[in-house]
Amino acid sequence: MFFMVWILFLIAGLLAGGAWAAYQNDSKFWTIIAGFLAAIAFAASVAWMIP
Repeated sequence: MFFMVWILFLIAGLLAGGAWAAYQNDSKFWTIIAGFLAAIAFAASVAWMIP
């Protein structure tokens, strides 16, 4: 179970980086999509970490 928390944090970080790259390329649609998915992955990892 603890391994999945690390995987979700990794996915959230990659998606946040993708959102930043999309923002720099002036792609509003992909910035919003990647940012939203990063927020969901981060929230899921924090929620899964709390007992």
